Amino acid sequence: MLRRSFLAALALVSLAACGFHLRGPQTLPFSTIYLGMNPYEDFTANAKRLIATTGSTQVVDTLAQAEVQLVVARNEREKYILTLNANGTVREYQLRQRFGFRVLDRVGQEITPYSEIYVTRDVSFSQGLELAKEQEDALLYRDMENDILQQLMRRLARATPRAAEPAASAP
Repeated sequence: MLRRSFLAALALVSLAACGFHLRGPQTLPFSTIYLGMNPYEDFTANAKRLIATTGSTQVVDTLAQAEVQLVVARNEREKYILTLNANGTVREYQLRQRFGFRVLDRVGQEITPYSEIYVTRDVSFSQGLELAKEQEDALLYRDMENDILQQLMRRLARATPRAAEPAASAP
């Protein structure tokens, strides 16, 4: 028993010594953000929830209150056929989601230039299981959206707002 405890403690100390630590919430370099997205989508609600977990940034309802704004240029889903069987029916397809965005400051200058996050999932298809495949597609799209949101949070954390230019002093 003592030996197991010692080995477990040794493993924890070695993990701590190598610099390993669990990824916590991202801290964003701005205090308020306006999301230029449809407020009634699950994607927007999940983005708001993730930003709220940072503890340092608040999502605001109007552009006038925001230090920065997230401008969504594209958020598209696609289904692309990869392979067909001998009968010409779909055997395998790919789900794709593209999310394009920019981050602007209060005066409209780009903090983050146009960036695109592209996520794919390959899916096999079987005749007669259409309903199950629709549910699987919905689950995969939800998983893809979570991946996009995690990548978006990492990119927002690296955004560096420009410092306000000092007012010109009169001689």
